[in-house]
Amino acid sequence: MRKLAWAAAGFALGAGLAEYILPTRGLPYIAAALVLLCPAALLLKSRLNRKRVWICALAAAVGLAAWWGRYMAKTGPAEAMVGQTVQISAVSTDYVEQHDNYERIEVRIREGARPGKALLYYYEGQLPDLTPGDAFRAEVKLTSALTRRGERSHLYTSQGQDTLGYIQPDTLTVTGRAPGSWIYFPQRLSQAVKELVDRLFPAGSAPFVKALLTGDSTGLEEDAANYTAMRTAGVLHIVAVSGMHMFVLVTFLQLLLGRSRRTNLLCLPILWLFALMAGWRASVVRAAVMQTLYLLAPVFRRESDGPTCLGAAALLLLLVNPMAIGGVGLQLSFACMAGMVCLLPPMLAWAGRRLPMHNRAVAFVVDNLVCTVGATALSLPVSALYFGQVPLLSPTANLLTLFPAEIVFAGGYVSCAVGALFPAAGKAMAWLLSWIVKWCMAVYRAVAALPFAGLWAGSVPTVLFLVFVYAAFGLWLLARKRRRKIRVDVPICLSLMALGLTLLAGKLAIPAGQGRLAALDVDQGECMILADSQCAVVVDCGGSALDNAGDTAANYLQSIGRTRLDMLVLTHLHADHANGVETLLYRTKVDRLVLPGSADDGDALLAPILAAADARGTEVITLAEPMTVTVGGLALDMLLPEAGTNLNEQGIVVLAHALDTDALIMGDAGEEAERALLRDGAVPDVDILAVGHHGSKTASGALFLRAAQPETAVISVGYNSFGQPAEETLARLDTYGAQVRRTDLEGNVIIKLREGGPEDGR
Repeated sequence: MRKLAWAAAGFALGAGLAEYILPTRGLPYIAAALVLLCPAALLLKSRLNRKRVWICALAAAVGLAAWWGRYMAKTGPAEAMVGQTVQISAVSTDYVEQHDNYERIEVRIREGARPGKALLYYYEGQLPDLTPGDAFRAEVKLTSALTRRGERSHLYTSQGQDTLGYIQPDTLTVTGRAPGSWIYFPQRLSQAVKELVDRLFPAGSAPFVKALLTGDSTGLEEDAANYTAMRTAGVLHIVAVSGMHMFVLVTFLQLLLGRSRRTNLLCLPILWLFALMAGWRASVVRAAVMQTLYLLAPVFRRESDGPTCLGAAALLLLLVNPMAIGGVGLQLSFACMAGMVCLLPPMLAWAGRRLPMHNRAVAFVVDNLVCTVGATALSLPVSALYFGQVPLLSPTANLLTLFPAEIVFAGGYVSCAVGALFPAAGKAMAWLLSWIVKWCMAVYRAVAALPFAGLWAGSVPTVLFLVFVYAAFGLWLLARKRRRKIRVDVPICLSLMALGLTLLAGKLAIPAGQGRLAALDVDQGECMILADSQCAVVVDCGGSALDNAGDTAANYLQSIGRTRLDMLVLTHLHADHANGVETLLYRTKVDRLVLPGSADDGDALLAPILAAADARGTEVITLAEPMTVTVGGLALDMLLPEAGTNLNEQGIVVLAHALDTDALIMGDAGEEAERALLRDGAVPDVDILAVGHHGSKTASGALFLRAAQPETAVISVGYNSFGQPAEETLARLDTYGAQVRRTDLEGNVIIKLREGGPEDGR
C-alpha cells in the first residue's frame, strides 16, 4: 500500500503550504484543526481511500508543525538580529568562493549570532585562504535570509542557512583549527579532485569535468558560450549531481567488484562520501537515499519499490529541514524522479510490445528516450516556472550525450586516481576523455543553435500549449483507465499540432504594419526592444535580476518570432546596461553591435563582449560621431551628447522612428547630456520617452521635458538603494502630462506601435 509514500506526500504538502501560502502565526492552529478533522476520513466508503486520506492529513499536520517549529527555533531568532553588526566566532565549512566583485564562504557560527549554518559575503578585496575547519573571528553586519532584493526568498533557508551577513573590512582574524575538523575531509577531498582536474585536463574541458565529478559548476558558468548552449539545450541536469551520477558510480563499482550483496554493502560508504563531496544538496541526498535503499533491498531479500524509496528520501530531507521544500533543486529532483517512477514501467512495457528490444541499439535508444520523457513529464512545469524556458530539443541532446557524459564521469575519477600517482598516464587518459567532452559541447551548441530549440514560458501561446499537452495526455490516461481503447498516437499528434500552432503564433505575433516597443523587466537595469514585422533592434541589455538579462531578451525575441537581431546598441558599458550582452550574443544571431566611443579597453565588460561578437560573426561598430541607420521599417538616430566626463553623460542616446511613433531612449544620460542635446536642437517632440538613469533625480529636467513633451514615460527600474525613481522626477513627468509606466510595477512594459502613433499612451 506504500504507506510511506503517502505519508511523505502529506508531509511535503504541509511543509509546502507553510512555505508558500499559510501565515506563520496560524500554523499550529491549522495543524491542530487538521488533526481534529482526520476522523472525517471514516466517511469515505473505500477502506483503502480512508487509510490514504487519514495518513495524508495526519502527515500534513506534522509537516505544518515541523515547519513552524523550525521557524521558531532557528529562522525567527536569526531574523530578529537583522541589521545588527556583531562580533562572531565561526568555523569555515567550505572553501572561499571567488566571484567577479565579491567573495563568499559557508560557515557554522558558534558565538555572537544565532548558532548554525550561515553564508557570509565580502566585498572589500580578498579574504584569507580559509579552508574547511578553520576557526575565525570577524565583525559581521547581519541581513535577512528570508528576503532577496525586497522579495520573499526561499533560496537560503531551503539550504539550511538562516543567517546571512557581510564581513566588515579588516575584521577577520583566523584563530586556528576547530576541534573535530576531520569531519571536513569530504570537502578537502573534493578540492583535491578539482585541483587534479585542472592539472590533468585541457582548459576547455576542465570546467565540464569538474561539474560532473564534484557538482561545482562555477567554472562552467564562467564559460558563457558553453553554459548558454547547455541551458538552451536543456541539459544542465547532466552536471547537477543527482541520480545519474549515483547510478554510474554504483554500476562502475559493481563492474570492478562483481555483483553481490557484499558489494552492495561496500558501495554504501563510497556512495555517501561522494554525496558529501558533492555538497550535500537536496538532489544529491535524494539520490543517495534512493540508491542506498535500492542497494539494501537485495541484502535483506526485499524488492526495491520506487514510490517507497522516493518517499523515504523526501521524509528524510524534510524532517531535517522542512524549509527545504522551497528549494528549486529539491522540487526539480523529486519531480524528475516521480515522473520516472510513475511512467518508466508502462512506457517500457509499451515499447517492449512494439519494438525489438532484444536489439541492443534499439534498447539503448528507447531506454534513453523513455528516461528523458519520464524525467521531463513532471519536472517541465517546475523548470518553466523557475527558468522561463521549455527546451523542446532536450530529448535529442540527452540521447546524443547522456552516455558519453557517463563515460566522462567514470573515466574522470579513474584519471584523477591514476594522475595522483602517475601524472603522465593521468594526463593521457584525460586527453582522451577531453575529446568526448568536445563532442558533448559540440552537440549542445548545435542543438541550441537550431531555430526554436526552446519556447519562452512567459508567453501566452506557450502556456496554452503546455496546458493543452498535459490535458490531452491526462484525458488519454483517464480514457485508458476506463478501458476505452484510444491509441497514444492521438495525444501525440494533437500535441505536435499544438506545437506547430504555438510556433506559428510567434511568427505572427507582430502583423505587417505594426510594431512594438518593449521595456523588459530586468530588475535594476535596462533592456529596450524595438521590433516590427520585418526586424528587431535591442538597446542595452543588462540588469540585476536573478535571470540573466540576455536570457530575458532572447526569450522575448523568440516569443515574437525573432531568432535574429538586426542591431544591438549599447548606450554605455555599465553592468546594469550591458552584463547580459554576452549571453544574448550566444543565444541570438546579432548582425551588428554598436558601442559608444567612450568604450575603453579597460572596461571589464568589453573583452568578453568583443570575444562573443567575434565568435558569432557580429559586426562591431564603435560610434565616433552621430549616425542614422535604417533597419527594416525602423530608423535610428544615434546621438552622442559628449557632455562631462562621466560615462553616463558620454553614452549613446537613441532617437527611434517607427510607424508614426518617435521614441527617445536616454540610457543613463542625465542633466548635462540633456543640456547638450538641447543646445544641438536634437530633442524633438516625442511620443515615448525611456526615462534616463532609471528615473534618477538628476535626469529628465524641466527644460528637457518641456522640449520633448512625452506622452508616455517608461522607467526601467527595480529594487535599488538609490531611491530611484525619484519623487522629484515623477512629479516633473506628471507636470508635463506624461503617463508613467514602470517595470518594477508592471513587469515587461509593452507598447504596441501602429500607423498613426502608439496604441498606449495616447
